Amino acid sequence: MKKKSIRFKLTLWFCAALALVVGLTFAAVRIASSTVLRATIRDYLIGAVEENIDKIGYSAEPGEVEGDINIPYSGGALHIDSGFMDIMNDVFTALYTDDGTMLYGENPLAKKTSEISFSGTRLWNIKVDGERYDIYDRDLNIKLSDGQELWIRGIVPETRSTAQLGEITRLSLFLLPLLIIIAAAVGYIIVDRLLSPLGRIEAAAEEISKGDDLHKRIDEGDSSDEVGRLAGAFNRMFDRLENAFESERQFTSDASHELRTPTSVILAQTEYTLEKDRDVEEYKEALEVVGRQGRRMKMLIDDMLDYTRMDQDPGRYTMESLDLSKVVSETAEQLRPVPESPVKYIVDIEPDIAIDGNELLISRMVQNLISNALRYGGEDATVETRLFTEGGKPVITVRDDGPGIAPEEQEKIFDRFYRSDSSRSVQGTGLGLSMVKKIAQIHGAEVSLESEPGKGSCFRISF
Repeated sequence: MKKKSIRFKLTLWFCAALALVVGLTFAAVRIASSTVLRATIRDYLIGAVEENIDKIGYSAEPGEVEGDINIPYSGGALHIDSGFMDIMNDVFTALYTDDGTMLYGENPLAKKTSEISFSGTRLWNIKVDGERYDIYDRDLNIKLSDGQELWIRGIVPETRSTAQLGEITRLSLFLLPLLIIIAAAVGYIIVDRLLSPLGRIEAAAEEISKGDDLHKRIDEGDSSDEVGRLAGAFNRMFDRLENAFESERQFTSDASHELRTPTSVILAQTEYTLEKDRDVEEYKEALEVVGRQGRRMKMLIDDMLDYTRMDQDPGRYTMESLDLSKVVSETAEQLRPVPESPVKYIVDIEPDIAIDGNELLISRMVQNLISNALRYGGEDATVETRLFTEGGKPVITVRDDGPGIAPEEQEKIFDRFYRSDSSRSVQGTGLGLSMVKKIAQIHGAEVSLESEPGKGSCFRISF
């Protein structure tokens, strides 16, 4: 069953459900038919008896009525119309006196019912030799000369309704399986038509997965039903996968490029120094170069590891109630330039602002923003760090009056390893702003940038 196609499984489940419904319907119809047939037979029994009432008469004087069946009785005569039916469609009708004497007609249970007296007009039943009979007694309100009263007793066996029910059952057992077969065939065709778009989606997805072109997409067509939405969902998934692949490919390329430069410097400096014996100062100078490049590599690797941890498992960072004012203030003070520095360093913190966050990540985010502002602002830059509330929500801004960022670069500035300074003359790993954006996302905050070439930049974190 596990290896069967969805088309087969849907058809099978459809047939099983249909068979269950048909079975329940058959049972309900059989029960309803049985009830209706019994009621109909009883109504027919009563109708037959009532119809025969008008066909019986009695005169206290002997005599005959032409065309009738004349039966002398107790000094008088019974006159029975020739239309009186003894047996009609399995309904037996007989004429009785109230002492149980049958005068005329047919009763297959005469012996079994002879001891059952007449006690008013009534409908009752009796079981004889495993067979049940419905019986209807009817008082004719005709009193004979000897004081006896006339009665009609009608009898019908339940086998009459059973036979009709059997015909219904046989017809149902022939037609219902035929209905299931026809419905199964129609269901299979419908399922095949419904699933054919899924087959096209499968083929397209298979082609994309096997090929090297990740730009291919599934044709969504003009349909807005579930299949069209499924194709759209697949295309959005492929978009994300393509972006993820491209991002990882770019990350690998950029990381390799960033690591290649210090590695090349270390190898070149080492080979140059070892070409011949050097004095102490030359060895010291070579080791300083190697140390600088080693520290640069370590800083890059540390940033890459931190970014990867945040990207892959943001849930590992515990969120707790945090005094944001204190964290931003302490971080800004740690980065304050020495007093003799020409940098104009402004810190404006609104007190008692709290959020749910991670202190280490918030401090890292603020540190990266301020470090960037100091790095790109130049020796006599103005760097302003502010924390305030706007509409009841905390906002952090870090502003500098550096060279600014061109509009076409502002969207790229948060990409990993991207720098607006293509010459790489400014020291850094190229991951600072990427980490800022990632930390903001972890805290549900938004990062925005306002910048104009020659007029500086302002980074804004809105919680």
